Amino acid sequence: MLQLAGKVINLFTVEGGTDKDGKDYAERHKVQLMGSVLLQNGDTKFDLLDLTVPNISDWSGLQNKDITVQIGAFAPEKNTIVYFVPKGVKPQLMGAS
Repeated sequence: MLQLAGKVINLFTVEGGTDKDGKDYAERHKVQLMGSVLLQNGDTKFDLLDLTVPNISDWSGLQNKDITVQIGAFAPEKNTIVYFVPKGVKPQLMGAS
C-alpha cells in the first residue's frame, strides 16, 4: 500500500444511477485532497485528488486539516491509475500517532 498526505478540501457524495450500458451503480462517497508534488526542476505544484472512500463519516470534521491515509492503486487500462481508500482504513491527522 501507499501512504498519501494532504489537506482535506471537500467531502461529497456522487448519486447512484444507471450507466450507458444500462447497469445500475450505487452512490459513492468522495474526498478531495490537496497535496504538493515536487517537480524535477525543484519547483512545487499543488494537485487535487479525488478519492472514493468506503465511509464518509470517517472524514467528517477533517475538512481543512492535514492528514495521512493508506491508499491502494490499480491500472484498469493503459495510462490510467485509479487510487482508492481500502475498506477499514481511516485517515490520521498529521503529527498524531
